[in-house]
Amino acid sequence: MTDFLTGDKKLDRALKEIGGKIAEKAVASGVRAGLGEMRKAMRAATPNSSAKKTIAARFKRKKKFGRVEAKVGAGVGKHNQSHAPTGGGVGISKRNAHWYFMGTTNRQTRRRSTGVMPKEDGVRIGAAVSGASAMLKLQNKTRQVIEKEAAKVGRK
Repeated sequence: MTDFLTGDKKLDRALKEIGGKIAEKAVASGVRAGLGEMRKAMRAATPNSSAKKTIAARFKRKKKFGRVEAKVGAGVGKHNQSHAPTGGGVGISKRNAHWYFMGTTNRQTRRRSTGVMPKEDGVRIGAAVSGASAMLKLQNKTRQVIEKEAAKVGRK
């Protein structure tokens, strides 16, 4: 459950001492805070405004195993079927964001070339730069939740 938070010995010790639901709540809150930090940095590093909208985060609890899973990136999150394109060019959306971020070679239809899309590294650069700040945010938020829960237990 808390293996990925290793490195901050005080925080590791506190999570092991508390254990149970409170530790899970603290870790989940910290992960959400870190996701938000990463998402902001990735959006800031992406120059295209419609591509910025495709960058999102997803957070999921795995009840069976007692762990949390999280993702941040382009095209992550829910895809709404009602906004499916009816035809023609629609720009960058969650369904085709991979073209913008990974690039394409020269593409062709039967009659003409549809062009090349160069790859955009901004989102990777934003993710790399924000990694440390996201971990710091994660640790701070986890500590805050632990302290808040400890204060609640102390009052009882």
